[in-house]
Amino acid sequence: MLNSETFDADQRQNTERRRAMIKQWAAYVRTHDDSEWSRQQNRLINSQLQSANEMALSGDTDPVRFAAARDRLRDE
Repeated sequence: MLNSETFDADQRQNTERRRAMIKQWAAYVRTHDDSEWSRQQNRLINSQLQSANEMALSGDTDPVRFAAARDRLRDE
């Protein structure tokens, strides 16, 4: 089990990594054509949706619970 200092350090590191990725993505979007990064983003989203659908079809996830979790996040 993590102590609070280790947990806080991990949280700070995670936040720093997220901020770095956001800055990197913002720089990429500013320096590349809209159609290029949009196409890449579209591929990423489609692959995530495909994986979720495949997991539901194979029984690796319960589609009802998945939809309920999605709806809870949408309501927040």
